[in-house]
Amino acid sequence: MAEEVTETGGLTRRDALRAGAGAAGGFALAGGLLGRAIDAMGAPAVIGEGPYGPLGSPDSNGLRLPEGFSSRVIARSNTDIGPRPYKFHALPDGMGAYKTNDGGFILVSNSEAPDIPGIFEIGAGAIRFNRSFEITDAYPILKNTQINCAGGVTPWNTWLSCEEYDRGMVFECDPWGKKASVAHPAMGVFKHEACCVDPKGKQVYLTEDLGDGCLYRFTPDSYPDLSTGRLDVAILGDAGQVSWAEVPDPQYTGPTPTRNQVEGATRFRRGEGMWFDDGTVYFATTLDDRVYAYDPQSGLLEVLYDGVALGDEAPLNDCDNVTASPISGDLFVCEDAGDLQVCIISTEGEAAAFCQVTDGHSSSELTGPVFDPTGSRLYFSSQRARFAGETVAAGIIYEVSGPFRKTRKDPAPEDSRKPTVKVRTLGKPTLKGLLKNGQPFIINTRDESFPVTVEAKLVASQRRARGRGFREMTIGRKRFKVTKAGPRQIRMTVKDGYRKRLRQRQVSRAKLVVVATDAAGNRTRVEKPVSFR
Repeated sequence: MAEEVTETGGLTRRDALRAGAGAAGGFALAGGLLGRAIDAMGAPAVIGEGPYGPLGSPDSNGLRLPEGFSSRVIARSNTDIGPRPYKFHALPDGMGAYKTNDGGFILVSNSEAPDIPGIFEIGAGAIRFNRSFEITDAYPILKNTQINCAGGVTPWNTWLSCEEYDRGMVFECDPWGKKASVAHPAMGVFKHEACCVDPKGKQVYLTEDLGDGCLYRFTPDSYPDLSTGRLDVAILGDAGQVSWAEVPDPQYTGPTPTRNQVEGATRFRRGEGMWFDDGTVYFATTLDDRVYAYDPQSGLLEVLYDGVALGDEAPLNDCDNVTASPISGDLFVCEDAGDLQVCIISTEGEAAAFCQVTDGHSSSELTGPVFDPTGSRLYFSSQRARFAGETVAAGIIYEVSGPFRKTRKDPAPEDSRKPTVKVRTLGKPTLKGLLKNGQPFIINTRDESFPVTVEAKLVASQRRARGRGFREMTIGRKRFKVTKAGPRQIRMTVKDGYRKRLRQRQVSRAKLVVVATDAAGNRTRVEKPVSFR
């Protein structure tokens, strides 16, 4: 729920935030500093029109959208939907989408209502669509929980629903509604907001919706089983480098809240929505109008968007839930209050309004942006809409369709005839060791039509000066032939021209790219992330 901040003595909330940032170089909070160190790491987005241009006049649903886009109401609180039927729940919040075998998908929606028997009992519900975007079913997937705010999708097709109160937990739910939900107290007992899964790192990241909340990381003992594991809290270093410290009592069984158990834990100003996309963890903070980008491979955190720094013309304020387009990588962020817009932060680094709700939403907040699996339609909710003549506010899910741009290539189809290649890193890579002696790897090929030609490239990535994305540089290369199956050790060294950049730590992440080509011309490409300490 939004925390109200009012004007005091002629000083608006934004004025106060800007004054505080200028006086202290950031926001100094107990146990951590978010200031010049983190600001210096980022290339925050600038104000622009974005890829879709200005908003038009309100449509029949009261939504202002760019030219070519249209909207549809999908669900409304306390109104039956689906054939069962299912009365759609109150206070819709975080959402996720799941592809189904029939070409359709399932849209999951949290309810931020408290558990009151006979009145509010639903923690999360699901709406099923066919391939023509027609609703075919709707049903609950989580009951008798408290204030389920946001959450996160998992690569194994479950929904993590997060309770937003001091003793809140994460519940794992089945979007198909076949399996019972399961609580995961090992993931932390605190005022949860959202979470996301890094499938390569096999870890879950979590935000905390408090003005002095923390950023957490959960490492399961046996991924993807989330029942046991280690909960860490983030500590931000001077150059934007994040280190992680174990939380001693993640289930909050003693007197000390989770966020206060590790000295020096960095505080964020109301952690909100979170999304994992293309190797990056994105999350928003409401009280300082920011969106962050965290790179798990390099451990670097940077400010992707800073509404306070952009001033009164900033298009995005009160940043809340966030998602990424699966076909372009553009971020879409909902506003918790203010002029109630869904804004876009494009991959080119422009921030702009994409959608705005008008009359009837003045006491509401926008939540749960998510795309269907094809990336052709965007869904989001208004929690408490009340139109003329209505006495009770109701939540609404909107669907937006139109010419969403596609800039990403489709994944290549699987080919069983391709060579089988596995890559393993030897030892614990360090920057010093790489520069002095090179970094050893094991490349294992088997069951091939030999000979196999193997090209290995050590690729480093440097954050671009403006906008989002990386500039890749091949800092080492080897090419050789394999005539029989089995492991082979190679040592990747750095070209002289790139040694200076590495010493100055201008490289944020690296990977070993291996391309194997067999005698028949079939090719396999394997990428192995490498983090140099």
